[in-house]
Amino acid sequence: MKKTWISLLAPLALLPGCRQEATPGYRIEGEIPGLSGTVYLTAFEGKTPVRIDSTQAANGMFAFTGDRDIPIFAAIETPEAPLVRFFLENGTTRIAGPADDPASIVVTGSAETELYGRYERLSDSLDRVVETAGTAELAPQALDSLETAVQATKMDFVRRHPGSVAAAYVLYRHLSYYLPAEALDEALAGFPTAVQSSVYAQIVRSMSEALKKTAVGRPYSDVSAPDTAGRIVALSEVAGSGKYVLLDFWASWCPPCRAELPYLAAAYRRYAPRGFEIYAVSLDKDRKAWVDAIRRGKLDWIHVSDLTFWENRGLETYGIRSIPSNVLIGPDGTILARNLEGEALQARLAELLGPPVPPSPKDSTSKPAPAR
Repeated sequence: MKKTWISLLAPLALLPGCRQEATPGYRIEGEIPGLSGTVYLTAFEGKTPVRIDSTQAANGMFAFTGDRDIPIFAAIETPEAPLVRFFLENGTTRIAGPADDPASIVVTGSAETELYGRYERLSDSLDRVVETAGTAELAPQALDSLETAVQATKMDFVRRHPGSVAAAYVLYRHLSYYLPAEALDEALAGFPTAVQSSVYAQIVRSMSEALKKTAVGRPYSDVSAPDTAGRIVALSEVAGSGKYVLLDFWASWCPPCRAELPYLAAAYRRYAPRGFEIYAVSLDKDRKAWVDAIRRGKLDWIHVSDLTFWENRGLETYGIRSIPSNVLIGPDGTILARNLEGEALQARLAELLGPPVPPSPKDSTSKPAPAR
C-alpha cells in the first residue's frame, strides 16, 4: 500500500460552492488534432467500463450529447485505446489536445473533473514522498505511521467535498479496499442524498453490507463456481463439515497473489493431513492461463472460477475489492479470520491444529519463489 506522512501537505481548500449555469443535459466538444474514425464515450458504471455512445471524428472534431442527472467517471476512447478520462456531467465540457500525446489532452468545463484532478495531484505528491521514504530503512512503527497518515489524508479529501461524486469515486476506487465497514458507513453518511444515489456510493454501501454479513464471528456465506473440469463445486461441500477451510480469492495475472502461493502451498502440505482445506476462487478470464498456473505451481487444492474477472459474485458476497484476499472458516462454519497473509496463516493454523506435519527440505517459505 502507498504510505506517507499526513503533515507533509497543507489541508485541501474547499472548491468554490458555485457551479456552471444549468444547461439541458450534457454536451462534449472534442478537438483532438490527428484523431479520425470512430470515437467512443465510455462510462465506468462499476467494476468494468461500458461504452454508452459513439460518433465519427472529422478533422479531429467530434461531439457527444445526452443527459446525466448524476455525474459518472467516463472516458473518450478509440477502438485501440483510451485517450482521456473525466467526469461526465450535465453542461458543456471541452476536450482538447493532440492524439499522439494523450497525457497533454486537457478537459475544461467540468467541476467534478477539476476536483478529481486535485485529488490526483495530491496522490502523486504523496507517492513521490513514499518513493523517497522507501529507500530508507524504517522501523515497523514508522511504516505503520505512514500508512495511517496516507489513509487519513485521502479520507480527509472525501470529507471536505461531501457534495461531489468525485469524492464518492475516490472512496470507492482508492479507499474502500482496505477500510472496515464502520468507516465506509461513516463516510457514506456524510454524502447528501444526490451523491448517495451515485453508482459509486451504491457499490460502497453494498460492500459495507457484505463485510458486516461476513465478519469474523459470523457464519460463512456459500459460493459456487465450475472447477477446472467444469463441475460446479460449492464452498458448502467442504466448509462447515469439520475442517478448517481457507476461502482464497486470487488470479494467475496478479503478482501479489503469485507471491502468496508458496505460503499457501506450504500450509496446505503441512496442515491438510490435520484437517485443513483450501477453496480457491480465481478471477481469471483466460481458462488456459488459470489452469496452467495451477499445474505449474502444483496447487493441489480445490480450484473454481467462472472466468468473469472482477464480476465474480463471490467478491460481492464477501465485500472484496482487492486480491489476494482470504477468509478462514472454522469446522462449524464460523468465520475465524480474514486476510491471513504470509506466515500469519501457518501461525493461526498452528494455534488451531497444533504442530504441523514436518515439512520437506523444499518446503521453506522464508524466501518465497519469485513470481513468473
